[in-house]
Amino acid sequence: MADFDLIVIGGGIVGASAALAGVRKGGRVALVDAGLAGRATDAGAGIVSPVALDRGEQRPAWTALITECVGYYESLLAELDAVDPAGAGSATYEQVGELVVADDPAALQPVVDRLSTAEGRRAHGVTKPVEVVDDVRGYWPELNPELHGIFITEVGRVVGSKLHDRLLTAARRRAAADKSAALELIPGAGTLGATHEVRVGHRVLTADAVLFATGAWTAADLAPYGVQVAVRPIRGQLVHLRLDGQQTGMRPVVNSPGGGYLLGFDDRIVAGATHEDVGFDARVTAGGQHAVLKTALEMAPGLSAATVLETRVGLRPASGDGLPLVGAVAPGVHVATGLGAWGLTLGPLLGELAAQHALGDPLPERLDFLNPGRPLPKES
Repeated sequence: MADFDLIVIGGGIVGASAALAGVRKGGRVALVDAGLAGRATDAGAGIVSPVALDRGEQRPAWTALITECVGYYESLLAELDAVDPAGAGSATYEQVGELVVADDPAALQPVVDRLSTAEGRRAHGVTKPVEVVDDVRGYWPELNPELHGIFITEVGRVVGSKLHDRLLTAARRRAAADKSAALELIPGAGTLGATHEVRVGHRVLTADAVLFATGAWTAADLAPYGVQVAVRPIRGQLVHLRLDGQQTGMRPVVNSPGGGYLLGFDDRIVAGATHEDVGFDARVTAGGQHAVLKTALEMAPGLSAATVLETRVGLRPASGDGLPLVGAVAPGVHVATGLGAWGLTLGPLLGELAAQHALGDPLPERLDFLNPGRPLPKES
């Protein structure tokens, strides 16, 4: 008999969600995590939005997946609150809406057009029409008054590290309450050995299935075993600011088609983010800070007097076509990776579905387009 029903390697949002899903099914689960610098979850303060601002919206299956993953937050948070009432509150997740801004109103028109009909709103899980904003400073006084804006109500923001901790708390408590389930958190780097064996230091673990949720490191983790997974790291640097005397916790997310964004929390504002193809380099750089602050101050000149608290770095896992990879890559070996900048939106549900699949459930057909064996564009 194997030691575990499922070994999850990688303890970020995807891995923590997978662990919770495993014990929820009554499984014996090991969660192995190396605690590597640059893990995207630790840096993330993310936008949870059903409306993408990029070309990916031309893919209906992708749009439907984003909508489903955003909708999943409601039931997930209800479960986390029931299992861990003390952890409930805006420190983890809050629906605050999204103010999308641009210099040219034409840049906002594609989003307005997509959400202008009842059918378009249903496709994105949005119930309320977009509001055209005459003065963006009504939402964020520090914004450039020349910016044009639209407001989308059903958008939230989340602190990745806090959500991660709540997922693990729920997994521990569910495992303790279910005699058939078990959860063991194992620090260290997990390497695949013989079939369904994982070595962590001097310890060898056996399982019926292994799920790699190691994000940007997935390709490197599996390459020694002849398993090719087309994922590479993209560095994202985020600058944390503080506006003394200002309440920013319930401000809407500020986003833009150009990629810059602002998120308000009770104790800080997060400005992001760079997109740097520099390998496994998790350093904070002068150039990265400059790029983030330049974009943020062009968007919101009133932040020029804000205190710089810190800069965080996350290595996001990017696939060749920008879509996640979820499913089996060898008998008993599964992956859930390649979520890119969508990790905090997609991670909870995809981690759950990947764990259920590893434990024997079929993946829903609607996820066929995420098959890790699909042809991917060659890296340039």
